[in-house]
Amino acid sequence: MASETRLSDTYDRIAQWYDVDMARNMRFDDVSFYADLCQREGGRVLELGCGNGRVLLELVCRNIDAVGVDTSRRMLQQLQHKAKARRLEPSACRMDARKLAFARSFDIVLCPYSLVTYMAQPDDLERMMSEVRQVLRADGLLVVDAFIPRDTVASGDYRLDYRRPFGNEVLARYKRVAPLTARINRIERRYEVVSTAGEVLEAIETSEDIRIFSPEELTAALLRSGFSQQQVWWDYGHASRDTDPQFFTVAARPTPDA
Repeated sequence: MASETRLSDTYDRIAQWYDVDMARNMRFDDVSFYADLCQREGGRVLELGCGNGRVLLELVCRNIDAVGVDTSRRMLQQLQHKAKARRLEPSACRMDARKLAFARSFDIVLCPYSLVTYMAQPDDLERMMSEVRQVLRADGLLVVDAFIPRDTVASGDYRLDYRRPFGNEVLARYKRVAPLTARINRIERRYEVVSTAGEVLEAIETSEDIRIFSPEELTAALLRSGFSQQQVWWDYGHASRDTDPQFFTVAARPTPDA
C-alpha cells in the first residue's frame, strides 16, 4: 500500500542516521519507562515499529521475552548490527502493524514513540487496533503513546531543525510542514551530510503524512476499537496534565464483549 511503502522507504533512507536524528530528539527516558512497565506486568511483549532496537534491545537486555516488528529492512539491519555489538539476540522481523501474522500470544503490545501518528489513512488505525486485539491475550495490555499537538506552523521553505556531529562530518536536517487536513500534516525533511570544509557530501529528501491525536482523541479511538483505558501518563511519568507535557501515554485492555 502507498502509505506503508512511503514510510518504510523513508526509514530505509535515514536508517544510518537514526540514532543521531530521531532517537536524539526524544527528551525523556521512554526506553526505561517501557522496560520498567514490561517488567512489572510480566509476560511476552510485542513491540510495533521496533526500528533499530532503541526500545527492543533494552527489553532483551533485561531478559524480557520480547518480539519486534517493523516495515523498514534497513532499520532491522541496523538493529541486528547493534545487537551483535552488545551480544544480544533479539527476535525481530519485517511486518506491518496493520497485518500481524501472530496468534493470540502476547501479554503486552507496545506502540511507542508516536508510531500511532503514522496511521494517517482513514482505516489505518482501525486495522492496526483490530490486529492488536487478535494478537493480545484476553487480559493483555496495549500501551500507546503520541506527541501532544501544538499549533502547526506551515512553512513553504525548508527551515533548519538542527546541525549535529556525525562521525567526521555534520548532519543537518531541514523541515517544512504542510497541513493537508485539520488533523493530518505532511512533513517534508531534507538531510545533508556536510564535510568540515562545508561541502554537502550527501543529501536526501523524505516525505511522510502524520495524523494528529489529542489525548482525548487517542483515548476515544481506543474505546471505539474495543479497549478500556487502564492508566495514563504524561511525559512518561515525569509530568502531569497541567504542566504542559509533550507526550501522552495510555494503557488499555481489550473489552471482553467488544
